[in-house]
Amino acid sequence: MQSSYSSWFIERQASNSGTGESPASLRSSLPSTKMKEFGKEAHTEIIFDAFINAVERLERLLDSETAMLIEQQPIALHDFNHKKRHGLLELSRAMDAMRELDHGYPGRDPKATLARLRMKLQKNLTILQTHLDAVGAIAAIIARAIQQHESDGTYTPELGDNGRSR
Repeated sequence: MQSSYSSWFIERQASNSGTGESPASLRSSLPSTKMKEFGKEAHTEIIFDAFINAVERLERLLDSETAMLIEQQPIALHDFNHKKRHGLLELSRAMDAMRELDHGYPGRDPKATLARLRMKLQKNLTILQTHLDAVGAIAAIIARAIQQHESDGTYTPELGDNGRSR
């Protein structure tokens, strides 16, 4: 019996193949025809390919965001966050579909793929944290400047390095 995740990934993989068919027609025809035509091995291959594609899309997105941050280019973090959330949902679904397979992945190692993704996530996190620290430092400088400009200091608490009262 085929799971909903497996059906979804088979449909998604086929729709990305450029056949021009609508997702609705693929949903009804693809699982039965592909499973009968290619069997269990092809089913495993399609699910594993969907997993690899989800990881590769996330890696490209992370590489792009990290490069833009390093090069100090203007960046729409909201858009990147939306795309990363979508990519992680897709990856989660792919991993759920892979867990439902009752056999291994001959000749392919999902752990190596996930380790590569983890390294890129760590690099992205480090760069984002550096930028957040810089924003915090700038905010503290601005807060201190405003405080000094607007007050004689009699009743105002001194701000710490992070822009908060001590």
